[in-house]
Amino acid sequence: MSRKGILITAGVLLVAVAGAIVVALVGGKQHAATASGPEPARTTTVVKTDLSLSEEFTGTLGFGDETPLKARAAGTVTWLPAAGAKIGRGDVLYKVDNRPAVLFIGGTPTYRKLDAPGIKGPDVKVVNQNLADLGYLSKSAGRSDTFTEASQAAVKKWQKALKTDETGIVDLPDVVVLPAPVRIGTVNAQLGTTADGPLVGYTSDVKVVTMSVDSAIATGTKVDIVLPNGSKTTGSVAAVAKSHDKQDTNPVGGGTKMTATVTVDDPAAVAAVEGSVTVTVVGSAKSGVLAVPIGALLAVKEGGYALQVVTGNTTKLVPVETGMFANGMVEVSGTGIAEGLTVVTAS
Repeated sequence: MSRKGILITAGVLLVAVAGAIVVALVGGKQHAATASGPEPARTTTVVKTDLSLSEEFTGTLGFGDETPLKARAAGTVTWLPAAGAKIGRGDVLYKVDNRPAVLFIGGTPTYRKLDAPGIKGPDVKVVNQNLADLGYLSKSAGRSDTFTEASQAAVKKWQKALKTDETGIVDLPDVVVLPAPVRIGTVNAQLGTTADGPLVGYTSDVKVVTMSVDSAIATGTKVDIVLPNGSKTTGSVAAVAKSHDKQDTNPVGGGTKMTATVTVDDPAAVAAVEGSVTVTVVGSAKSGVLAVPIGALLAVKEGGYALQVVTGNTTKLVPVETGMFANGMVEVSGTGIAEGLTVVTAS
């Protein structure tokens, strides 16, 4: 909640104790109620605690939204992976006319035929890196952005392992470049049909949390996650994008909600878990501060705030400086304010 929102809440709470404030301002000290008088005021104590600005969201733990994958060449679908299969670097994603399309990991897709030494570019570097990571090319050659004779020789070894024609040429249908390994979700096509539409849908190969948020959260933001079984883990915001779900359009103000994707720090902690989770996004924090419930904070007519401190059978107003507002508590400081001090509160 924003500081403005918290102060509004505090103002609502203060209506309940307005009478006490007026008495305090006029009379200075008050005697505690007798047994035959009104109910004694509620009290609380000043505590030393940690405060943090946090916001909770409900998220879904799973493999995230599917991305459709189309073939890079026309022909007949001759092989498809099963739903749930995990496809890593060097694994076959599909076959068209019995020609395998292999997953390479990288940031630049292949966009031309690599058929002769001397071709340079970022796409070449991706091919070299993957050939090196698969063991067909040296690590040093894998850092090169030039297609060399060594690259051609490595391609032939790779093709031999795939049991395809050993041409030494990498053509567009041969490779699909994606940023990371994937998990196959929906299998859209059928064997024997024409490869003219999405063949499969794929997701991340590790579970992630997706959640709807009202505004963008910075990528890299650390979060705490409570799983359906009550256990806890941590993660970080990996991506934030406009929601594609029409139900996520905010009717108030017409704004479109965002979908945040959270990666889990320990994938093993969620391997056997799915369902709804609670995600806490932690903002700024303070440790070891003096604090009271917001209901104990009184606005004085001269300006500023005070606490109604209880001493024996009397109370007095003690001015305070306020700091962080968080989770129904407010940081306070000032002369005479110490841990364990008893104060009147509205709640």
